[in-house]
Amino acid sequence: MGQESYQLSVRYKDFEYAVSGDRSFVDEHDKVVQAYLAKMMKEDLKTGSGRQGKISSTFEIEKKTQTAPKPLPQTNNAEKPDIQKFLENLPLNAEWQFTLAMAYYLSHYKQQSSFTAKMVRKQFREARHTVPNNIHLSVHTCVKKGYLQESGHQDLQKIYEVTESGYAYIETLLSHASSGEDQTNVEAASQDISEFNLDNNPDPRMLERVEDQALSILYIYMKEFDRPHMSAKDVYDVLKKHFATDYSAKAIQIALSRSRPLVEKIKHEGQMHYQLTVKGIDHMETLLSNQL
Repeated sequence: MGQESYQLSVRYKDFEYAVSGDRSFVDEHDKVVQAYLAKMMKEDLKTGSGRQGKISSTFEIEKKTQTAPKPLPQTNNAEKPDIQKFLENLPLNAEWQFTLAMAYYLSHYKQQSSFTAKMVRKQFREARHTVPNNIHLSVHTCVKKGYLQESGHQDLQKIYEVTESGYAYIETLLSHASSGEDQTNVEAASQDISEFNLDNNPDPRMLERVEDQALSILYIYMKEFDRPHMSAKDVYDVLKKHFATDYSAKAIQIALSRSRPLVEKIKHEGQMHYQLTVKGIDHMETLLSNQL
């Protein structure tokens, strides 16, 4: 008997979402999508485009029996980019992002629809890229975010596949690169403010000092997105886009520079980045306790 798999499919106006996996995996996405749909419908009610009354469910979870992995689109070997050039075209920062990129390369270009963490580690070495200290943790982070999913076992090792969300994530980054946009800021500024989890993180809107506002962005991205360091430009873009601050990019850079010893400077891919120190993390958590 095949492994049971569940599929969640949603369509509301221009919004479409689909994911498949085991029951617990799909249930997690179910909660996220319901919250998102409720927010969209609430906005429709405010503008008068929706009907008054209770918001009804617009989707359902379907159970399937998983047999063989779905076939991947065939890719001409002549079109397969060199792995190093492929990585250069992606604005990647966190270890989990590089792990997802390696998995995408295995699946899309090498036509390996399923793989183990060991295979992903081997792909890092073939790319001559630093292997994460804990490849299993990086893979698990991708699973938690819905970009990879478990699909069975092979020689007592878990097998994974790239989900539709995982393909979409990497292809979105590739599209930004091909359109000539500034790659260093795509990931930082593309988050939805609801993902910042401001109930459990310092809220920049409640902090008076520009230094603390800048440090709060470093803290949120470290905690919520596994991104241990950011450039001053990244921090500026997030504050401007999501919190409507009117500081200049130079003001944010100065604020971060004078925040030492709460931050330390590190060089990342030719750019100066800032990373919270232990004292900086303690400072942010003190501000958070005051906020609560």
